[in-house]
Amino acid sequence: MFKAKFKAKIIAVLLFMGLVGLCGMRAIGGPQSSAAQADHPAHETWRKEFDDVCSKTQDAMTFSQEELTDLIRRCDALLPQIKKLDESQKKVYMGRLRMCRGLYAYVLDAKRNEKK
Repeated sequence: MFKAKFKAKIIAVLLFMGLVGLCGMRAIGGPQSSAAQADHPAHETWRKEFDDVCSKTQDAMTFSQEELTDLIRRCDALLPQIKKLDESQKKVYMGRLRMCRGLYAYVLDAKRNEKK
């Protein structure tokens, strides 16, 4: 019974994160044009890391505790770069990053409790 409820919660969180991700991309106008990215090489660096880290949420249940810990560390490392963005972008990316990190932390906690 507990496992069924846990799986249902995880599925609901993953679906919610997917919808938020789609809405977040639309809210900021989708990916920047190549000309805008050429002007901001630092933007592209953190953005690739952001996209890589947050693209793995659908597989969160399959990761080991070490992999989840690393993903959480990578989320934390992105915070300083995101804090430098303009207010509207900062709000979107901080929200998405918080949700990604929160999901990884939730799954990690569940896996630790499962081992007890």
